[in-house]
Amino acid sequence: MKKWFVFVSFLFLFTLFGCEAMEGKTEKKETWEVSSIFKLPVTFGDGTEGEYLLIGEEGKVGFLVGSGEKGEAEAEPIIANQANKYMWHFWGDEDDLSGDFKVIGVNEEGEDHPVLLRGDKIVWEYLGSTVSPHNGADSHIPSNMVFPSSGLWKLMIYFDEELFGEIVISVEEI
Repeated sequence: MKKWFVFVSFLFLFTLFGCEAMEGKTEKKETWEVSSIFKLPVTFGDGTEGEYLLIGEEGKVGFLVGSGEKGEAEAEPIIANQANKYMWHFWGDEDDLSGDFKVIGVNEEGEDHPVLLRGDKIVWEYLGSTVSPHNGADSHIPSNMVFPSSGLWKLMIYFDEELFGEIVISVEEI
């Protein structure tokens, strides 16, 4: 009986101190790097040569964050809790760019949030998108987005439940 008591006591102390030692350790967090900004040339309605600035992966996916005359375009900040319209641009095969379009935003704490807006309603996806060339991209989709907090956000872009790409953005507080 005494051996049983010593064993149970040892097990209890090992568990207690082992758990306390683990509390100070944190899992290694994935480090995110803000996606690059790339340019699309454009000729504005008045004939002025200009450029659009997109954040994302050039030649695959990006959304418009600024525009201006050639060499003078500046990216606008993305502001927390402020809905804004963004034009998504996609490059790829028609099969990859058609179907249900969905964007899931994940903040730095790993919490998923719906970021797309349709009117006043937050939605997860736009059903049945079709290929529509625009600004030299193979397809485009307009959307409104809002981010409930500042910091880094990873946007995971899906067509028909297939991950198409990811964009990391920095959202600022006013």
